[in-house]
Amino acid sequence: MAFADPASGPRARPSTVNLAVYLLYAAAGIELINIIISLAYAGALTDGAKKAVAGTSQEGAGLGQGATGTITVIVGVLIIVLLGLLAVYVGKGKQVARILTWVLGGIAACCTVAAFGSSVLVKSSWETLRKDDPKLPTWDQYNELLYSEVPGWYQPVTTILGVLLILAILGAIVALALPPSHPYFRKVEAQWEPPAPGAGGDPNWPPAGGPNQPPTM
Repeated sequence: MAFADPASGPRARPSTVNLAVYLLYAAAGIELINIIISLAYAGALTDGAKKAVAGTSQEGAGLGQGATGTITVIVGVLIIVLLGLLAVYVGKGKQVARILTWVLGGIAACCTVAAFGSSVLVKSSWETLRKDDPKLPTWDQYNELLYSEVPGWYQPVTTILGVLLILAILGAIVALALPPSHPYFRKVEAQWEPPAPGAGGDPNWPPAGGPNQPPTM
């Protein structure tokens, strides 16, 4: 009994899987740009935060911006590595990578959305602090001072990058869930092929005189 080699020819990668791979790489690139911008202006944001709380009970709180920025960079690098690995193994048709893209990609998208929504909670906490210390600026004034040391394009660009990151990850998740993607991630079963004459059987078959002649002794 013989089986055909399932790896004898490369499988054609569906366009939906190609799209998912490109989107995962794009998401990694977007996160890289985010990190570069964060590193470039981390010091300016720290200076802005110090200016905003100078002479108040929160003076010195701006020093925490550095630690927060470091954590952000570390998490960002991990996200880039993860997205790159998922892109590579999704492209190779690994079912585990496909599942991890759904799970981890969904978590990353939710965290990004939560980061946008957290500004509402931060604003509420700030207003509570202002009740105890009237010297603190209003939330709008605080943000104006915080971003006073960075270029005017900083906020809109980082916001757009965050939205593009979410869209890229969600696009990859959807592309891998589409029906054309399913066969590419299925395990390839070896196909049975009839054995060639003389293979795995009687070495004297077929006989020299033809299949209807008895084998020579």
